[in-house]
Amino acid sequence: MDRSERLIWAAGSPATLKAVSTTIRGVRINLAAAICWENYMPLLRQSLYAQNVNLFLAPTADNRDAWLGLMRTVALEGRCFVVSSNMCVPEGPATDSSAHGTTTDGVSSGRRSSVIDEDGNEIVLPNGEKKVSSSVVVEEAHIAPSKANGARTFISRGGSSIISPFGDVIAGPQWEDEKGIIYADVDFEDCIRGRLDLDTAGSYSRNDSFKFSVTGLDLDPLPY
Repeated sequence: MDRSERLIWAAGSPATLKAVSTTIRGVRINLAAAICWENYMPLLRQSLYAQNVNLFLAPTADNRDAWLGLMRTVALEGRCFVVSSNMCVPEGPATDSSAHGTTTDGVSSGRRSSVIDEDGNEIVLPNGEKKVSSSVVVEEAHIAPSKANGARTFISRGGSSIISPFGDVIAGPQWEDEKGIIYADVDFEDCIRGRLDLDTAGSYSRNDSFKFSVTGLDLDPLPY
């Protein structure tokens, strides 16, 4: 899989690694993304840390247990919140996909419900499901699935998670649940507090000895 991806996509532009900034509820969010095994590339991660990201997005197809350790490392290195999403795909035909707005024959049955916050950002919610606190998700996620009772098998087990700038798992990892949504209330000031301790793109980067640049990418940090 990785060899095929490199054969086709290896010539991608480094300019796509540019972080972007937005404001949500009065809080500045500097966000960037690394897709799947891009997250294993230390220099690519450093190019995102250097842009002062406080929200690191890491969508993946890697559903191995070791992935969570990598996400905790990213959060600690960058002193940023990490959101890693992975698909959860059970084996066999779909039995109920109403929560995703489609029926088993692929015909749309209406989209999920959503709300708009005061800044105009749309937050999508699952239809007909109760909100589950992140603490509940964490507790359930650490219960090993049992196959002795006829549990389903999965093509991809999921494993979505949210990590704090101090490496703490604050939601997930969510295993074998194709309908649930994990979420967490966070304080982005934690990113600043964390960098007073460790700043891999600032005081710890030893710019007097190491010079880091990316061809075609402006690494000037976004403002706090």
